[in-house]
Amino acid sequence: MSDLTPLDILGVDFPRGIRGYDTEAVRSFLQQLASSMEDLLRERGVLRQDLHRLEQELSSFRKRENALQEALVAAQKTAESTLDNAKTEAQRIIQDGHSLADRLVDQACDRAKNIETTISQLRSRRREVRGELMRLTELLQGFIRDDQQLEQEERSTPQITTLMGRRDGKRQA
Repeated sequence: MSDLTPLDILGVDFPRGIRGYDTEAVRSFLQQLASSMEDLLRERGVLRQDLHRLEQELSSFRKRENALQEALVAAQKTAESTLDNAKTEAQRIIQDGHSLADRLVDQACDRAKNIETTISQLRSRRREVRGELMRLTELLQGFIRDDQQLEQEERSTPQITTLMGRRDGKRQA
């Protein structure tokens, strides 16, 4: 049977025989058959529409899946690139930190040497100043001794009589 429609079924005319079929029963059956076929054809049309809609949805989902896969691959590449960049940056930061630490240690050593040199110079200068103070102290002690000796000499010789005697001597002359 090729594509039969419900109208084809209803339009069929059977030849009659001597003892043929009950025409009304055949017509009733054909009517039921045509109605069932019409329902099936309608359902087939609905199913074709559903199939077409589902195929479009499937195509849309496949496009989305491809886009998601591409996005996932791009995200993975970006993550790998970011991770590589982060590792490179971390290595650079570590190297910079080591360089800075080395420079700071070198500067600290230089400062320590400078401080030690300054301390050594200050100690030397302290010894020089101490020597000068000792000489100055000896000089001052000499002045004090001289002053004490002078004072003792002055005590033994009255100054006022000497002056008076001179004054009297000027008058006498």
